[in-house]
Amino acid sequence: MHKPLKAESSINGSSPELVIADPAGNITALVSGPVADRAALAHRIMADKALKVEQVGFVTEPDGEAQKLWRLEMSGGEFCGNAARSFGLYVAGLSGLSGKHTVFIEISGMKGSIPVRVDTETGTAEVEMPGPAAEKAIEYEGRSLPVIVFDGITHVIAPGFKPAEKMFYGVKEIIEAEAPPPEALGLLFWDEEGRQMIPLVYVYAAETLVFESSCGSGSAALGAWLSRNAADSGKGRVEHCFSLRQPGGTIETRVNMEHGLVRSVSIGGKVTLAKAARITGLVR
Repeated sequence: MHKPLKAESSINGSSPELVIADPAGNITALVSGPVADRAALAHRIMADKALKVEQVGFVTEPDGEAQKLWRLEMSGGEFCGNAARSFGLYVAGLSGLSGKHTVFIEISGMKGSIPVRVDTETGTAEVEMPGPAAEKAIEYEGRSLPVIVFDGITHVIAPGFKPAEKMFYGVKEIIEAEAPPPEALGLLFWDEEGRQMIPLVYVYAAETLVFESSCGSGSAALGAWLSRNAADSGKGRVEHCFSLRQPGGTIETRVNMEHGLVRSVSIGGKVTLAKAARITGLVR
């Protein structure tokens, strides 16, 4: 059973602290405490093969009127659904919460606060995010590929294509030719017959391209697109639920639609938080 982090494991101390979160295999490092060079530290963490980290986020605690909520800044300034889920469970532990609660957090790439529904007893977390800011399509090798745009990240869905970095760079060139680049760009290889998604995500500021074990915002994007194709998608208020298998695990996705419009998307599932550790070097 997952045990929430204790308050004494939080950000007090002279050196940064590292917590490793595992939301469906999308290993995420949560760093709290003073850091002189975030980019350098993020690179160092991701380069450590023993950690198997796919993304890094930096934690700041509330400080009164200037910042009322816990906030997570991803190393590339992007939005990440899995990081948001992990962070919500992390904050619940630091706040001494037990059982089922809704925690409000802030995260880069997303305006305002977002709710995370957590259960510290089962170690699950579900984040609710607004529907896509835009939906469009691009032409790639004679095929139309759906493009789902969220604040902080854009995803291109590639049904039936074999996962390949070469395809990503072709898609990236098309996206950048049509509009300013987003904070992050994902290419979601969707095997409809096998019902499995393989996400490939590029973060512009960090210049990282990673075949992620799972992708929360990618799951939201794919869920929104699948809901569009459902027979009842235009009939008043409907909810569509999908269990989206990915290399590292399954993300449960719920899409709420109203008269054909995606109003909100929730992504949830198991999250584990490893014991915190201090980081030496690269501190203020």
